[in-house]
Formats: sequence, structure tokens, C-alpha cells
Amino acid sequence: MQNHEQNEHTVLIWLILGLLLVLIISIAFILLLKLNHRKHLETQHQIQTLNQQHHKKLQLSSIEIQEKERQRIGSDLHDSVINSLTILYLQSQLKQEEPTIVDHIQDAISLTRRISHDLNPPLLEYATLDHIIKDFFQQWNAFYTVHLRINKQVAVELSTEQKTHILRIAQELMNNIHKYAHASEIEVHLRLSQQAVVFALRDNGRGFSDLEKKTGLGMQNIQLRTTLLQASYKYKPQPHSGTLFLLLIPLK
Repeated sequence: MQNHEQNEHTVLIWLILGLLLVLIISIAFILLLKLNHRKHLETQHQIQTLNQQHHKKLQLSSIEIQEKERQRIGSDLHDSVINSLTILYLQSQLKQEEPTIVDHIQDAISLTRRISHDLNPPLLEYATLDHIIKDFFQQWNAFYTVHLRINKQVAVELSTEQKTHILRIAQELMNNIHKYAHASEIEVHLRLSQQAVVFALRDNGRGFSDLEKKTGLGMQNIQLRTTLLQASYKYKPQPHSGTLFLLLIPLK
């Protein structure tokens, strides 16, 4: 009888110990779940904060780039069109020969047309990218020897927004070359395939330093538009040996 009671007492103790062990494991499991959940929430908060900071940075860059673009337009109007009109006025006062005045009028018209075309390219919505690129670089034939090569494997359909971003990148590159590179030749290669659009631009100018590449607003403009295109680019400036720019736009 005494042995039976001892066995029951032992079983009861083991049962209590077992329940305590299950309780401890359950509590530990619950605490672990709460800890993981808290870490998950903290990670999500950090990701959200980083996304907000990145979005804010893009907005600030966009505003800064817009202001820079307004300055560039004002500078183009002042340095090109207004100067040409001033020369015309002086020539008219000096009563120079009519052919000379006509030439300057045509130059002023061409300059105004180029600035207008850069601001609002005609029929951008309906034109294909290869025609847009060809038309844009034809305007620079008066300033550089332009070698244009287009490899169109398939008919690629791009949105108006995508074509606008690509054109603005090309414009920014040419503005930088025209103002700073002192180049004489331009090589352009556009490749259109089912997988991607590849745009390459090379000049034989003086090149740019790493500091100019990182801090210039023109490069910020290119970085912003590349991000919006979900694309990637490589920019390889080497002092005294020209520059090479590569833009890769994957097509889904």
C-alpha cells in the first residue's frame, strides 16, 4: 500500500514537472514570437524610413534640376538668340549689306528652333525612339562630326515618358559636351532588341574628373531619370581622352 502511494506521488511529481516544462517552453516560444515580431516591425519601419528619405532626396534633386534647367534655358536665350538679335540691330544701324543680315536672321531662327525643339520635341508621342535620336543628333552636325549607328533588331514600343527620359539624358550629355568637353567628334550607338535598349555616346573631348562627375547637376539629372527608367548606366570619363556613356534599359 505504501509503495503504491509512493508511485502515485512520483507520477504526480513528474506530471507537474512535465506541465511546468511545457509551460516554460510555451512561454519561451511566445516571447520568441514577440521578439521576432518586434524585429520585423523595426525592420519594416527602417525600410519605410529609408524609402521616405530616398523619395525626399529624389524630390529635392528634381526641384534643383528644374531650376538648373531654367537657368540653362535663360543662358541659351541670352548667349545665342539675344546676341544674334543684337548683332542684327547693330548691322541694321550700320546699314550693312542685306545678305549678311539675312545670314544672321537665319542663324537666329535656327538657334530659336533648336531651343524650342529641346524644350518640347515635336510628335514625341508618335515617333519611334530611333527617329527621335536620329533627329536630335542631326541638329549637332553643324558643331561636330557625328557618327550615328542604329541597330534595330525589333520594333520596340516605349511609352512617351520613357522616350522623354532617354531624350533628356541625351540632351544633358550633349549640353555637357558642348560646354565643357571641347570635342570635335561624337559617336552615337543605339541598339534596340527584345531584351533591352542600349544607348552609347562617346566623344573625343578633354573628359571629366571624378569630382565633376559626382557633383554636377547634369549628372544628378541623369541619375534621376535613370532611376525613373529602372535602368542602369556607366559613365567613364578619362581626362584628355574623351568620355564614354552607356545606358541600359531592360525591357520586361
